[in-house]
Amino acid sequence: MRGRVVLLTVSAGAGHDAVCGVLKEEWESRGTECQVIDLFTCLPGSLKRFAPDLYLKMVRFTPFMWRAIYRRTDSPYKTLSPLLAPLWNEAVRRLKKAAPSMIIATHPLATAVADLSIRKCAFPEKPALFSLVTDYSFHGMSLSREVTAVFLPDLDEVLRQQQAFPFARFVHGCISIRSTWEAPVRREELRRRMSLPVHAKVAAVSGGKEGLIPYKEVVRSFEKDTSGTWTLLCFTGENTRAARQLEALSTRHDVRVFPYTHTFADFVKAADVLISKPGGVTMTEALAARIPVIITSPLPGQEEENAKRLKKHAFIRESPAGETGRTAEQVLKDGIVLEDQVFISTKEMIDDMIRLKDEMQEKTRYAAPEKGRILRMNHILAMRAKKEEEKQFRS
Repeated sequence: MRGRVVLLTVSAGAGHDAVCGVLKEEWESRGTECQVIDLFTCLPGSLKRFAPDLYLKMVRFTPFMWRAIYRRTDSPYKTLSPLLAPLWNEAVRRLKKAAPSMIIATHPLATAVADLSIRKCAFPEKPALFSLVTDYSFHGMSLSREVTAVFLPDLDEVLRQQQAFPFARFVHGCISIRSTWEAPVRREELRRRMSLPVHAKVAAVSGGKEGLIPYKEVVRSFEKDTSGTWTLLCFTGENTRAARQLEALSTRHDVRVFPYTHTFADFVKAADVLISKPGGVTMTEALAARIPVIITSPLPGQEEENAKRLKKHAFIRESPAGETGRTAEQVLKDGIVLEDQVFISTKEMIDDMIRLKDEMQEKTRYAAPEKGRILRMNHILAMRAKKEEEKQFRS
């Protein structure tokens, strides 16, 4: 494809960075120039440093506040507040300088900023804007006036949102992950290679890059509710305090602590079960690796919504942290047969983006200029009427 692609992201957690890395590799393998812009690096002054920490503190210590923000902003076709728009002047400037033919936003906020840029800047060629949802639930900010199409990893969610917003375009896409997760393995051989007991019960416990999971509660639940000895592989990420606590913990189980490791995928694939919060990327990796998952301690907002939608899979269970040991024993006892998953590859998704961009250019060239505006206004009015009906129903 000719032109430049910009991946607009928000580095809240390792998931968005990982997705951008895979997408960038695929675009560059096709000979297309691809640039990644992180919105956190575009913030003015000291906000660059404080914004990620503020988000983490909010989800850890005041989850009700982040949940309220998540729900409050869950409105399609809503532009950025004029009070917040100046925060993103640098992002708008960078996008204008890049002059992309396509913008792929991997976060709802990134979609809103990209929408602002397209409306504010006179690009040499109007770029196609694709909203790539990296969770299993749809958030309203992922659909704005300038969005060409919204890509969702869950087909049921695609059908649900297409029915709710008939004038928008929803496409079955994917959360891009490394191909190593889909590669088949022989578990016994992998355990020998990773120095794990071949015939023991093994659980991987992951709290993501920030280590946001109550590891001590999980270990105590295994101490209280399980028989025999489990090997617990605890991936604490950047949470050094949790790592120290686990190393000092007295337990009959074989607890191994990994602050960070490049072989995370191999350890998870060698385990009998994964205990994790339901981040979109982590859940996709587990589905690709065909490993049973116990969801616990979801972050407010997006991860709570992920948990609701992922429970439809028989091999994904939800459990409080203090009961994960009992649930893990039950998972092994049930002997769950993992069903085959329908995955859209990153290559197929990018092919769809190129096709949709070409369609957009054709429509712009030949369609009456007012028709799109009229259809969009009809849709906005219909959504407002629907919102009023919902308010009356609740009252």
